[in-house]
Amino acid sequence: MNKAELIVAVAEKLEVSKKEAIKVIETVIGTIVEGATTTGECVVPGLGKIAKVATAARAGTSKGVAWSKPASETLKLRLSKAGKEIL
Repeated sequence: MNKAELIVAVAEKLEVSKKEAIKVIETVIGTIVEGATTTGECVVPGLGKIAKVATAARAGTSKGVAWSKPASETLKLRLSKAGKEIL
């Protein structure tokens, strides 16, 4: 499902316009991301936990060209039992 299909599905299920569905989706996703980044994790019932994790610095060569990536933080989804049953 892509973004457009998600918007249509939410609009149909809530019986609202597409503009209102976009606001709902952006609000929910924004709140989840904000919660995960400020507190370190956010539980999404029926799906799993989104947690902030640290990534290590990396370096290497690709086709003779050296590259490096500094350490950073990213969000990771850890599926719950219910989330794994979806698959």
